[in-house]
Amino acid sequence: MKKEMFKIAILILGSLCSGCKEEKTPTSGDSDIFVALPSDPVLVENTSGDWLVYDLHIIAPTLHKVDILDQDGILLSYTDFINRDDQNIASIWLEFEEIQTGSTLRHEFNYVDANEEPKQHIFELLLPTSLEAPKTIDFPVPSGIWLAEGAPSESSYHTRAIFPFQEMYFDPEQKGYLIGNNPQRYAIDYVSLENGLPYKNDGNKLTDWYCYGMPILAVEGGKVLLTENAVPDNQTPGKLDYETTVDNVTGNVVYIEHEDGSIGTYCHMIPGSVIVNVGDQVEAGQELGKLGNSGNSFAPHLHMHVMANPTGKPIIEYSDGLYFESLPYRYAGFEKLGSLVPGYLDHPPLAPFVSTKSESFVNSLPAESDVIEF
Repeated sequence: MKKEMFKIAILILGSLCSGCKEEKTPTSGDSDIFVALPSDPVLVENTSGDWLVYDLHIIAPTLHKVDILDQDGILLSYTDFINRDDQNIASIWLEFEEIQTGSTLRHEFNYVDANEEPKQHIFELLLPTSLEAPKTIDFPVPSGIWLAEGAPSESSYHTRAIFPFQEMYFDPEQKGYLIGNNPQRYAIDYVSLENGLPYKNDGNKLTDWYCYGMPILAVEGGKVLLTENAVPDNQTPGKLDYETTVDNVTGNVVYIEHEDGSIGTYCHMIPGSVIVNVGDQVEAGQELGKLGNSGNSFAPHLHMHVMANPTGKPIIEYSDGLYFESLPYRYAGFEKLGSLVPGYLDHPPLAPFVSTKSESFVNSLPAESDVIEF
C-alpha cells in the first residue's frame, strides 16, 4: 500500500473514536435523509482564489450527488462524498466572487431510499450578510523555501479529514446529525527545500531532512494550554515505529490559546525539545520546540493548524485536542515559486523542484502543494 507521508490522521467515519458525543437522539422517522453543518460557512483566501467553504454532514441510504444553486442557477454539482454506510461528508468550496452574501443557497440532494427508489431532498442554507476576513498570523517556521503540503484546497487530505464521534450527535436546531470534528481542515504540513529537494543523500535518516531540528515558532501570542514532550520520533522516514492512537497521533504537541479564544496547534516535534509549559504566556515568534517526526508522521515536518473554540472548551487530556472545529487564517505576505504535484513526497526518488515564476501574495494562504518563500 502506498505510504502517504503527511496525512496526520484522515480518520474517516468510524475508524477511530472518542467519547466526545455519546447519545444518538432518536428521530421521528419522518425522513430518511438528514443534513447538518458542523460549523458556519467561512471565507478562505488562498493562491487559487477566494472561496466560500463549509462542510455538510449527510445521513442518507445511498447518496448520488448534490446540486448547489443560487437564483442564477447551479454553482456546483458535487459527487465526491466521503462516505461509510449511510454517513456522508461533503467538503464544499464555492468561488466567492459568484456568491451573494445574505442570499439563500439551495441544495438539491439526489439519493436512493431504503426501498431503492430515487428521491430528491431540498436543503436551504441562508448565508450571513457579511463574512469576516480570516485572521492574519505569523509563519510557524523560519524564513526560507517551504513546500506547503496538504495546504487548504477543495481536494487536500486535511480538508477531507475527520475525527468521528463515538456516536453521531443529533442537532435539534438543524434537525440533522453531526458525525465528527475536523480540527485540521485548514492545516499545512511544512517541509523545507534546499536546491529543490527536502533532504540530502537518500533521505533515509532524519538528519538528512533539511527541516529536521528547525525551531517551531508561535504564530500568535497567548497562553499554553497543553504540551506533550515524550512521544518518540519515528526513526526511519517512510515508516512508523509504533501504532497511531488518540494518545499519540499528533506526536509532541503544543496548544496555545490566543486572545480571541482560538487555539494554535503545533505537531510532531522532537521528543524533549518542547521548551514551554502549561500556563506560560508566549509571544508571537517565540520558539516552542524543534521540528521532528513524532506521532503519525512518516517524515520530518511541522503540521500546524488553528482551531475555533467559541464555548471555551478546555484541553485537559491529550485526545481533547482532536475534537474541535477548524478556523481559517492567512499570512501577511509570501512569494509563490510554483507548485508540486500533490503527493510529491510519496514517490521517491524525487525530482528537484524548479521554480516556474515568482508571484507575490498578500493576506493569503498557500494552496495545496504550493512552494513558497518568505
